Amino acid sequence: MNKQTFLKWAERNAKRIGVKKAQVLRAFEQEMTSPADPDAPFEIPDTMHINMRYSYGGQSRFFREILENRRILGARCTTCSKVFCPPRTHCPHCYAKTEWVELNGTGRVLSYTTVYFATSSAIKNVPYIVAYIRLDGADTAILSNVEMKDVRTAHVGMAVQVKFRKQRDGRITDIYFKEAS
Repeated sequence: MNKQTFLKWAERNAKRIGVKKAQVLRAFEQEMTSPADPDAPFEIPDTMHINMRYSYGGQSRFFREILENRRILGARCTTCSKVFCPPRTHCPHCYAKTEWVELNGTGRVLSYTTVYFATSSAIKNVPYIVAYIRLDGADTAILSNVEMKDVRTAHVGMAVQVKFRKQRDGRITDIYFKEAS
């Protein structure tokens, strides 16, 4: 396709899918203006808008408790007594069913990393800590953010306390941790 035809094509398609023309130009210039194998996959811009419902299945109560009651639940194996958080419906060691147990929300950092670069939704918070945290009373670790004033003071073994966001949506990001005082 020649350059002039490509520019018109990009403008028409940008308008059709509701993006800026520059985005279509960048994404498709090479493909549309260079000689191509006629049997190569042919791609065009498009959008997809999907409304859906996502089910947490057997972990639903864990997320409901965070959303509605500001409580952290784990799941205890009815046979070997291991406690899992995040919860599981069945023990991965002995395959027995589990039962819900409340955890107090305190724990210790097992491992962590400091995030200096993030997506646009988290860019205002960098740097921040992402850590595996073993909650007191649990045998497994949960992955979550640890918010702290000075990320340089983070360390393995650091005591932390769960915090609940003011506005919760029933997602794992409704909780985060702070260094315990």
